[in-house]
Amino acid sequence: MIEKTYNLPADFFPTLNSDTNLYYYSTDISSKNNKIIFSQNLICLLIDGEKEVINNSDKIYIENDKFFLLTAGKCLMSEKIVTSKNYKSVLLFFSDEFLIDFITRQEINLSNYENKIQNLIEFEKDSFITNYENSLLILEHSTKNSPELIATKVKEILFYLLEKNTKEMCVFFKNILTKNKNSTLKEIVEQHQNRNLTIEELAFLCNMSVSTFKRKFAECYQTTPKQFYIRAKMEKAGLLLRQNKKPSEIYYELEYENLSSFSNEFKKFFGVSPKNYLNKI
Repeated sequence: MIEKTYNLPADFFPTLNSDTNLYYYSTDISSKNNKIIFSQNLICLLIDGEKEVINNSDKIYIENDKFFLLTAGKCLMSEKIVTSKNYKSVLLFFSDEFLIDFITRQEINLSNYENKIQNLIEFEKDSFITNYENSLLILEHSTKNSPELIATKVKEILFYLLEKNTKEMCVFFKNILTKNKNSTLKEIVEQHQNRNLTIEELAFLCNMSVSTFKRKFAECYQTTPKQFYIRAKMEKAGLLLRQNKKPSEIYYELEYENLSSFSNEFKKFFGVSPKNYLNKI
């Protein structure tokens, strides 16, 4: 399989020259951990299917009763077709410059909100968002979607989310304004330590080559990424077993593909099967 890095929204618009963009995305192929670089911030309204997003600080998994906001930057995205023949979503992009203008014109005071890495937020759809989503779908086949109209639709949802989720949105806005997007290697590694990401995917999220990532990882942890993640998973597995959780529950929580692969790695690490672990201690 040929790996590709997608640049959005540029790949959707050959001559990208707007601070706000609207795109109706559809695919008939499920995907896993596509590498994507966003040059603009994103509002994603999921219509059909399921979506997973992993960035440098967080991970979400949503169905079509939810939507999310994401700041510009690098992330991994997976799409899953569920009941219909296609995965569908409506994507609204807006630049940092657009947001700065929005904040300035509305005189939004962000000084009382903390500096916090908050670059991925998921929300439940309510009746307003459902109606808003429908209004965008009505526009899908229109030939008169002017830049002014798209900018107005972006402002509309930002106004609503700011009114309903003031603190969360203000922290999100402040995160963009202060450019607090680049976590350190250690923060990214430990945020994703129980997830089955490859070294290449982690290096991508850290904005490093694989060789640089491995070198800096060894400097930070004095071990290899593989051994670090095995130890982290096994330590958590032991803790969960001591809390009387069953192996059949633990392997899924630690994102192993099946119980057998979890049990084999557990036995290599502890010298005993998960089933007999409590007898050993």
